[in-house]
Amino acid sequence: MFCQAGFDQWLTTIMHHLSPLSKPQATVLALWSFGMVLARSCALTAVSHLLAKGLKRKEQTVRQQLREWYYDVPRKRGTKRQALPVETCFPVLAGW
Repeated sequence: MFCQAGFDQWLTTIMHHLSPLSKPQATVLALWSFGMVLARSCALTAVSHLLAKGLKRKEQTVRQQLREWYYDVPRKRGTKRQALPVETCFPVLAGW
């Protein structure tokens, strides 16, 4: 069962500990990780289904948002999409 308060707390934790991430990047990472725990699966279909029900959004919309997390920039939709320089996250992950 999706819990908005639990997600908000997890998003705050992600943003605090992974400060190099932009707010949209942190939000999708929080969605992925929170959804995987609740769905007890890392499968895109399971996570997007659970999140869509909990967020009251269309499943395909959530699925696309999650997929774009790992896409290269040319494959992302929209003009302001950017790549995540993962190497900037390693020091803060190690410190966390």
